[in-house]
Amino acid sequence: MKIFDYKYRAKQLKDGKIVKGVTEAPSKAMVERFLMEQSLKPIEIYQQKSFMQSLGRITFGKVITERDLIFYLKQLSSLLHASVKLNEASEILATQQTNKNIRRILYGIYYEINSGQTLAEAYSEYPKDFPQILVSMVGVGEQTGDLKGAVKNIISYFESQYRLKTSIKSTMMMPMIYIGVGFGVAIFLMLAVMPSFVSMFDSVEGAEMPALTAFFINTGDWITSNLMYIVIGIPTFIMLFRYAKKTFEKFQIFLAYMMIKMPIIGEVTKLNNLSRIASTLSQMLNNHVPLQDSLATTYDTLGNKIYKDLIVQAQKNVNAGEYMSQAFENHYAVEVVFARMVSVGERTGELGPMLRSLSAFYDEDSEVKIERLKKAIEPILMIFIFSLITVMLLAVMLPSLSFTQQI
Repeated sequence: MKIFDYKYRAKQLKDGKIVKGVTEAPSKAMVERFLMEQSLKPIEIYQQKSFMQSLGRITFGKVITERDLIFYLKQLSSLLHASVKLNEASEILATQQTNKNIRRILYGIYYEINSGQTLAEAYSEYPKDFPQILVSMVGVGEQTGDLKGAVKNIISYFESQYRLKTSIKSTMMMPMIYIGVGFGVAIFLMLAVMPSFVSMFDSVEGAEMPALTAFFINTGDWITSNLMYIVIGIPTFIMLFRYAKKTFEKFQIFLAYMMIKMPIIGEVTKLNNLSRIASTLSQMLNNHVPLQDSLATTYDTLGNKIYKDLIVQAQKNVNAGEYMSQAFENHYAVEVVFARMVSVGERTGELGPMLRSLSAFYDEDSEVKIERLKKAIEPILMIFIFSLITVMLLAVMLPSLSFTQQI
């Protein structure tokens, strides 16, 4: 679908003020609808060509965030439940979107639907912004004639996953901030405060600087003299780390293993991945998506290599006519309750409902576990900050005391 740049002149409906601007759209008619959504009455609209604006349409990576996607799906659900036709709903959602990058994608969705494609097919044209689970569930909803129900279910799934991810991020962000601030203060003292003690001790012959202060001063001198290498080395290390993580399977497994086995972080890793597996499989199976397709989609939602490999093993078990749950049994990365409930669900033929119960269990359990993790982190952080402050105070105060005694 081609997107063009349009210049416009319009009148604000509330005060009659004339405004000018530039927007993008696939047609002049869509510009008119967009302006009306912004409470503007079009006076003049004409197409223009601009190299810089065409260059500005180039985007990298994901455009629609999880929060934006949830908001969009809620709006779509409301329109569908109000008996608005799908193509009209797509037009409304595109023209009322103020973010030009998101609006460009929604214009594409509107165009694909009006060209005769299904909503699932339209979403599949933008795999970075519309995940496979959304495409699959919307496709099933369209096939069964229950698109409203499918959209409602996927909203519930995305909201629960977003809440969990946000809680985990906020929990892990706190120690990172404390550690960052602590090291920032330490570096400031090493580079700006402690070097003044050198001239003080040099002025008195035979005066010896305390070992602790000397250590920090030497560390600060090393940082200063190697600053260029540090500035170049850190980004280089990050790039090499990302390359290795993306390229080498053994390195991926090692990192995944460390994330599971590390104190505190390991609990968060298990909670995040097992909850995602249960929620994704539950949503897919309860919307009549075949098990193999459900496992393939679940694989795409995971980031930890060990859990990805568990899903691959589960797929192999299903292909061999065995129980999927055998892949999870007696595995260090899987909680016993997870493996047993999946096993019971398979053997009773109630895997979908059992996974729904398991997903609900993790939704309730996540709040308790995350709160417990916060309480476990707090004393560790307090000990770290208290120890760092004590050491830095000693490093600053000892030179004055030592200098006075040596005089």
